[in-house]
Amino acid sequence: MGIRIVKANSCPPAQGATHGCNLAPPRREFPEVPTSTPPTLLSLSAIDPDTDARFGGKALGLARLLRAGARVPEGFAVTAQTLPTRRWQVELRQRFIGDCEALLRHGRVAVRSSALVEDQSDSSFAGLFETVLDVGSVEACLAAADRCIASASSERVLAYAGAQARGGGTTMAVGLVVQRMAPARAAGTLFTRDPLGADGGLLIEATAGLGESLVAGRTDPERWRVYRSGLGAWECRRERGASGVAHDVLDAAEVELLADSGARFAAAFGAALDLEWVLAGAPEAHTALPGTTSQAIAPQPTVLWLQARPITSLVDPPRFTIERSVENADDGPVTVWSNWNVRETMPDALHPLTWSLWRETVLPFLTERFFGVPRTSPIFHQVTGLDRIQGRIYFNLNAALATPGIGPLLRSTLRHVDARAGVVVEELIARGVLTPRRLRGAGRWALVGAAASALRSLPKSLSALRPERCLAQLAAAGARVAGRPPVTTLGAAELVAELRLWESEEAGALRDGMQLLTATLLTWIAAERLFAPWPEAQRLLAAGIRGNPTTEISVRIDELIVAARPLAALFAQERSTTGLLDALGATGDGRDWLDRFRLFLELCGQRGPREFDLAAPRWSDDPTMVLDLIRLGLDEADREPVGRRLRRLAGEREAAIAAAVRSAPAWKRPLLRRLARRVARTLPLREAPKHYGLHVFQRMRRAALELGRRLADAGVLADADEVFFLELGELDSLARAIEHRDDEARPWSRAVHAGVADRIEHRRRLLAEFQERPAPDFVRSDGVPVDPEPTGDVVRDGELVGTGVSSGLGSGVARVLDRPDPHAFRHGDVLVVAFADPGWTPLFPRAAALVMEVGGVMCHAAVVARELGVPAVFGVPRATELLAGGPRVSVDGSRGVVRVLG
Repeated sequence: MGIRIVKANSCPPAQGATHGCNLAPPRREFPEVPTSTPPTLLSLSAIDPDTDARFGGKALGLARLLRAGARVPEGFAVTAQTLPTRRWQVELRQRFIGDCEALLRHGRVAVRSSALVEDQSDSSFAGLFETVLDVGSVEACLAAADRCIASASSERVLAYAGAQARGGGTTMAVGLVVQRMAPARAAGTLFTRDPLGADGGLLIEATAGLGESLVAGRTDPERWRVYRSGLGAWECRRERGASGVAHDVLDAAEVELLADSGARFAAAFGAALDLEWVLAGAPEAHTALPGTTSQAIAPQPTVLWLQARPITSLVDPPRFTIERSVENADDGPVTVWSNWNVRETMPDALHPLTWSLWRETVLPFLTERFFGVPRTSPIFHQVTGLDRIQGRIYFNLNAALATPGIGPLLRSTLRHVDARAGVVVEELIARGVLTPRRLRGAGRWALVGAAASALRSLPKSLSALRPERCLAQLAAAGARVAGRPPVTTLGAAELVAELRLWESEEAGALRDGMQLLTATLLTWIAAERLFAPWPEAQRLLAAGIRGNPTTEISVRIDELIVAARPLAALFAQERSTTGLLDALGATGDGRDWLDRFRLFLELCGQRGPREFDLAAPRWSDDPTMVLDLIRLGLDEADREPVGRRLRRLAGEREAAIAAAVRSAPAWKRPLLRRLARRVARTLPLREAPKHYGLHVFQRMRRAALELGRRLADAGVLADADEVFFLELGELDSLARAIEHRDDEARPWSRAVHAGVADRIEHRRRLLAEFQERPAPDFVRSDGVPVDPEPTGDVVRDGELVGTGVSSGLGSGVARVLDRPDPHAFRHGDVLVVAFADPGWTPLFPRAAALVMEVGGVMCHAAVVARELGVPAVFGVPRATELLAGGPRVSVDGSRGVVRVLG
């Protein structure tokens, strides 16, 4: 994996194009047999790889290895030949026999081809020419040499070489390498770069004994990936083979030794290498340490290197563009980023306007209000904890850990929001990879100031003690934003000011609402622990709770379904969204229903998939998804309405809590009652700040589109939607320019928008690249991939293992969705997704169960699932891949497992 870091506001050209792998090399003329000098024989150590090309690729590779300090089995090489040994010059034949006899005194030998065309930078001929192992006599050596020379005319060599080797009378010359056979405990190959480009690590494959079966493809090898970390050490990870069995051929110390040598040889050759090796000596202790960085194990084994050739077809590893919010931050040797808790709400690459607004308006307020660091603090800009990778927002975990008050809280609460991310973070901290950012100028008084600011913001968090009042204040603030004057009445400069609405006093209550999340999370954690002895009450703690605005969306949609039943015939007709709305507006009953629908859009129309990106349409812009849910609801008359379901679940919750209280010790009963009531009152605050805060984003979107329309009218943009490819500062300049274009003192000139079209086109291509190639959930600055499954197997005893976030048992057909399409999902199916932002939640009441690849018990989707009583298992890696094809599955939200039924 490559890392490309760019400065803020820059827009680098797309990079990282890959090279394809071709079965055959490009057409080339193969070298003729040299005739200027007679054939000769030299020991491998006497060959000059820069001048003695006549010995062929394999011999030259061994000579270069010797020059680089490698241990190579003793042997000699013969210059390239086309004649069998019986037709050699007498002196050469006698020398060949004598040197073979000398080697055979110490044991058996290997006779290997070393063709002129072999092991070149553009063609390898890997394994195509002959190799004869375990040769025990001079006669056998001569016969083996003849086999190697004759292999130049074999079908496999000719097929690889292509037509140019078949015609024209060209004969490929084959040199010879004869070496002592080394007793091998293990043997294998080492690629100093993964030729398939999965990442930037080294790839080692090993098998017990000789490696001939490995290179011939007749065995399932042990496979290791090895990475040089920013800490200076090797990180070794053993993979399962194709058979699913983890072999035990090498230990991690031996893997490190091979990797260290391979990297040194690649540097000496100046090229990525395909190496073959044998492990000639076994250590006294052989302890496998898969997936870890081992300590050295003595005695050090003896590695003999058998071959070195350039890798001829390399695919470049992924390169990720990283834009830091803080330049020159001191994150230590390794920066670690993660998209936990934002991949649900912002799963796609953000348009440039959205990111510039986040960077310049949202993030500073989050730092000040949520992290408790005042803008006057010298550490304010250093603790900004969000960067952009491949166009998506990621948490800079080094910055988060360094933020006063947030670091310890992050570690204690992360697993509740995203269980798998919590385990990964703890592992990286334990291994010393992830360390807190070192804050420049963060003396005692700076930290005291940050702590004081956090204390001053404490009353905002404590306001959660009166949750009903908080909900009312949030709703009122959202309504005030939604009720601002129409954007069509504003001037260009005023439209730019609307883009900074998040900074306004009017949005203050919505900004402060972010601090309510901590109180909600802590209340939930305390209640979950206190009710642990009563599993049924613990399971139903959040069931049937009303007031969560995201859950109430489903209630309101059900109410629209009930109101639409007299109009079912209109909804059943095949019409577009516009056609349906026009048909409804043509009847009295339809107009009454449309009044209800408009009220729904006033209350919830700011929501929708990808709702934090200003370029994404809201339900108020395109209500197709909501209307599709209403159409489907009219066909599902037997489905329990969401309101009735919530009432039923609330009754079950009260009964379970009452039973727990009755069985609890007397001193504990008041605490249980009080905490259960507190959960019911505060849990809606988990979603409310976001729900009402999205009125701000909807308002900013409308202002941006209006400004885009005016820029399009002025000829600056091709259409209004191009406004999302510009940044806030650029729009400010363009808005001032078009506002004064009729001013004689400031004449309008096309020069003010010179290059805008090219800039937009470049950013459009870059955004498409980001969309196509997202970064993984965790990214390290040293390029070492983060193991996404540190806790063990994805599949255990036939079950997919995750985290139970909403208890209960549900079964049905697994439906894998990549977008919230109501038509791709039937009532009673099990919904399987990579992640789900709240725009998906109207689908939840129709699901028998939910399975998600990410998330924890307090992520957005989990909160809604519990309130609706839908069994859910989150944090199941590769669930969308493993459940593709629609098998029937059983989802156990209590145990956190998914079983395939057939």
